Amino acid sequence: MLEVIVENAEDAKLAEIYGANRLEVVSAISEGGLTPSYGVLKEIIGATSLQTMVMIRPHSHSFVYSESDQRAIQTDIEVVKELGASGIVFGAVTASGEIDTALLEKVLEWKGNLRFTFHRAIEATNDIEKAYNTLKTYGKKIDQVLTSGGTKSAMDSIPLLQKWITESRENPDALSILVGSGVTNQNIYELHLALSNDAYHVGGGARISGSFANSLDPERIERIQAIINN
Repeated sequence: MLEVIVENAEDAKLAEIYGANRLEVVSAISEGGLTPSYGVLKEIIGATSLQTMVMIRPHSHSFVYSESDQRAIQTDIEVVKELGASGIVFGAVTASGEIDTALLEKVLEWKGNLRFTFHRAIEATNDIEKAYNTLKTYGKKIDQVLTSGGTKSAMDSIPLLQKWITESRENPDALSILVGSGVTNQNIYELHLALSNDAYHVGGGARISGSFANSLDPERIERIQAIINN
C-alpha cells in the first residue's frame, strides 16, 4: 500500500491516476502538515475514489495541545466525519515528552468509526520504544503508526523498523507500521528489501525533483509501486 501526501484536489486526481493507493490530506506541508480547510477537504474527497486520511494538527508549534487546541481538534474531527473522509492522522505528546494518553483516548472516542493513524509525533517523544509500547496497549483502536523509527529518514532506522514490522507480521494484534520520511524512488529498493513492509508513506519523494514546490511525478510513483508490489 502506497500512501501519498496531497494538498489539493489536483494532487488527489493525479495521485489516483499515477497509482497511489491512499491519500494523506494536509495543508501547510512546509510546516510539516496541518489540518486542511473545510473547502479544500471537500474538494479532495469529491475528486477521488481513493481513501482519504486527514491530518488533524491545529498548529506546528509542537505536539503539545492546550484545552483550546483540543476543542479545535474535536471540531475538526466532526468535519472529517461530516465530509465522509476515511480516517484521521493524529498524534500528541506531553510536555515531558511522552505519549499524551489522556488526549489520545479522547480522540479515539471522538473519531467514531474513522480509521486512525498515529503520526510522527512518536518521533517527538523522549523514548520512542517506550512510546511505541504505550501505543501497543490500544490494540486495534490504532490502525497504523506512521514512523521513520525515530530518525529523519527511515533508511537510518532499519533495525528498529525491522523489529516492529516483524512483530506486526507475527502478531495480528500488534500495531501496523506505515513507514515514512525520506522514502524515495531511489532508496525504496534497498528499504523494501530490508523491511518487506506492506505500507509506505511518501511526500516529497513522489514529486518532480523531490520537492513539494513541484507536481507529483508519475515515474517516481510508478517505480515505488513496482518495487513494493513485487
